[in-house]
Amino acid sequence: MRAADATAVVVTHNSQRQIVAALSALRQAQIPVRLVDNASTDGTVDLVRRRFPEVDVIASATNTGFASAVNRAAAGVDTDVVLLVNPDCVVSPGTVAELVRVIRDRPSVGIAGPRLIDAHGRIAISAHRFESLGTVLASRFGGALVPVSFRRLLSGRQRRAAYDACVRGAQPVAVDWLSGASLAVRRELFRAVGGLDEGYFLYYEDEELCLQAAGHGAEVLYVPSVTAVHSGGASSSDPAWIWPHLYRSMLRFFARHRAGTLGAVRGAVLLRALIGIGLAGARMPWQPRAGTARLRAWTRVGRIAVTPT
Repeated sequence: MRAADATAVVVTHNSQRQIVAALSALRQAQIPVRLVDNASTDGTVDLVRRRFPEVDVIASATNTGFASAVNRAAAGVDTDVVLLVNPDCVVSPGTVAELVRVIRDRPSVGIAGPRLIDAHGRIAISAHRFESLGTVLASRFGGALVPVSFRRLLSGRQRRAAYDACVRGAQPVAVDWLSGASLAVRRELFRAVGGLDEGYFLYYEDEELCLQAAGHGAEVLYVPSVTAVHSGGASSSDPAWIWPHLYRSMLRFFARHRAGTLGAVRGAVLLRALIGIGLAGARMPWQPRAGTARLRAWTRVGRIAVTPT
């Protein structure tokens, strides 16, 4: 891999605890890094400028959302590959080199992503089929109570193939979409699709990007021979902030691409919010702080569910 083959794009928001590991790995990969900070208040910008003077830092006075920040950074990229890296994701030089090689050597591939593992080495399911009403029902109502392996048995053949690629695959395989924690994107494709869709403030930008890539005839390739460590939790663990963004983005995705099932998905989200409100109330006597946060979060999700998209 030549130094000019790829440029890493990183977006931070109160990411001081994770960003050093992420940028240290990218420094070892010897590729340029463009970082946009979305109005952090924890000293992230000062830390990056002090520890990583080679990083091109753009400090935003307001949090404009993940997609907007990525597009702002990517606008100045002139390398063949744009490497999207979350601040809580450590991508080794070998992984960077292999993703860039795949993009460079396989003209049909527009997006490539590695196998994701957590800090304990456990494999994350990061390759997926595009979402449907069925997957929403399974994930939002089953959650941690229904093991992923069991959900795999209840899913369709192509979704099972994506699951199997994550946990057992060794060879690159084409999939519908990949988690955006670490993605190599052909720069020409990124510009052709107009970058990330800024209508999503947070979440679903990766699925939308891969869907748009497919519309341009580009392949999305899962590369399990290389890994990236995704620890999670780079921005916030507050459900009252995170969950409303997740469900708002979900409804927007369905409004754009699954309009026939939007009403059913909206109803499912509302039902899940009502269940969540009830469970949060039951939690209040013995976990008042967690109960209050969840009550606030599910109340906001419920309002989103009944608001026209």
